[in-house]
Amino acid sequence: MKYLFKTFLFLLAASFVVSCGESAESEKSEFGIQQLNEDSPDSDQYVLIETNRGNIKLLLYKETPLHRKNFVNLVKNRFYDGQLFFRIKKNFMIQAGDPTTRNAKPGEHLGATEVSYKIPAEIDPTRFWHKYGALSAASLNPAVESSGSHFYIITGNKVKDKHLNEHEIKYNKTLRRKMYEKVQEPYKEQIAKLHDEAQRSDKKKREFQKLFKFFTEKTDSAMQGVQFKFSDEQRKHYKEVGGAFHLDGYYTVFGEVLEGMDIVEAISLEPYDARDRPVNDVVIHRITLLENENQPTPAK
Repeated sequence: MKYLFKTFLFLLAASFVVSCGESAESEKSEFGIQQLNEDSPDSDQYVLIETNRGNIKLLLYKETPLHRKNFVNLVKNRFYDGQLFFRIKKNFMIQAGDPTTRNAKPGEHLGATEVSYKIPAEIDPTRFWHKYGALSAASLNPAVESSGSHFYIITGNKVKDKHLNEHEIKYNKTLRRKMYEKVQEPYKEQIAKLHDEAQRSDKKKREFQKLFKFFTEKTDSAMQGVQFKFSDEQRKHYKEVGGAFHLDGYYTVFGEVLEGMDIVEAISLEPYDARDRPVNDVVIHRITLLENENQPTPAK
């Protein structure tokens, strides 16, 4: 009995050590990333991307603090240094953020790896939109959360009013669906109960239909004044300059290019393979933080 008790204590201690080790390890993010900017100031941030094609200066918006802070933290960790722009599309965008792209073999499929954490969406298409030169966060779950490391810069095509009109209709349907789901949320249990009862009772079926009529009317009321509409400025920009209007409302725009769009354009025009990887590697030598917009940058 005494032996069993000692064995129990040993196993308990061992499991405690393992669990503590796992906890400590889990607090340390993959790829050696540490949280270095807990006191990140509530202000715009300027960064410089130095590539083997030239330099790109970016502004990170203070109004998207979660994305700005995360990007700054990755830059401080030298996370992007040595990575490739692994995906490009002519008249659309260039994308980076896969840490496995360093020293990638020619023709190797890239872009499948990112940090494990996500960032809650900070989407406001009336203020920050996918104009020419926009910096945005990639996402596999649009309008909900962003990738913790993948970002893209927009080039894009000029479009016509009809394209913008179609997107307004599409996005307003998305807004309405989300509002409808929000209206239903407090009634989940009642909906489930009535759904089962409606299978056996015409009275309950009518109650069920009445409940959904209530949801529709409440959604109509809640949607008053929140319909999305492109501003005159947005329409003019998309028609005369270009961008990626079809992404507005679904992905977080958290910055823009201040200098170096000629470099972004040149990268986007590189030849690329069937998986959109540039045939010739486009390397991010390093990304650094700038103290202000006018800080001198290294010669190209």
